[in-house]
Amino acid sequence: MPFLFGIADRGTGDSAGLPGPVLVRLLGDLGLSVPAARALIARMTANGQLAATRRGRAADYRLAGPFAESYHRIRTGATGAPWAGYFHAVLYQVPERNRAFRDLLRRTGIFAGYGLLQQGVLISPTDRSDRLEPVLAQTPRAAQVHFGELHMDHPAAIRAAYAAWDLGALDRTYRAHARRLRAALARRSGPLPPDGRTLRRLCDLLTTPLVDLLRSTGLPAELAPEDWSRPDLLKAIEQLQATYAPPAAAYVQRLLTT
Repeated sequence: MPFLFGIADRGTGDSAGLPGPVLVRLLGDLGLSVPAARALIARMTANGQLAATRRGRAADYRLAGPFAESYHRIRTGATGAPWAGYFHAVLYQVPERNRAFRDLLRRTGIFAGYGLLQQGVLISPTDRSDRLEPVLAQTPRAAQVHFGELHMDHPAAIRAAYAAWDLGALDRTYRAHARRLRAALARRSGPLPPDGRTLRRLCDLLTTPLVDLLRSTGLPAELAPEDWSRPDLLKAIEQLQATYAPPAAAYVQRLLTT
């Protein structure tokens, strides 16, 4: 869904939505049937991932909640602020009988940009505690959740970041993504048509790399591994978008105007 809002150049403001019929059509181009597309939109709206504004008999939809956050993190995509000498930490202890809450807290934290330093300890270079508020409202009585700061020297912080975000595996993943995107570009010959097939191909190529990039967005450059592959993946994405995005965006704009 964030991919479609991105290619349509629509943000999250009240006037930046996608009309429901267009959104259903675009989801159809990506392989969903009309009932499945409508069900997805309804489910995401009920879950607070989309917000709807009525426009006569139809509605405009915009990203909300965690999906809006992901959209902006993908769009900005820059490395984080310089290393401040400490991590913001979430320390939690949850009984096994409340395992569902523990798993939800961990998943939400990682989705928001925290790294898992060890069981019960999430860390982030910046304070992201506000992203956890909806989950924290469900904290069981027997659970404990505390916020604090973990101060470290630079070498220790590098080791902590490497473990918390599994940067070794992530580096290999980024290199594989970059190779795949460049191989796809090398196979192209001639201009791409502004149609739904180009849109779907761009989505198929970009969605997984963009989601994986979220896992390191906000990490200070000083804490990245040597020969970090993230900049090379960003360059490969830029090259792919230069070829695929203009015809795909032209197709989406044609739908929006008609």
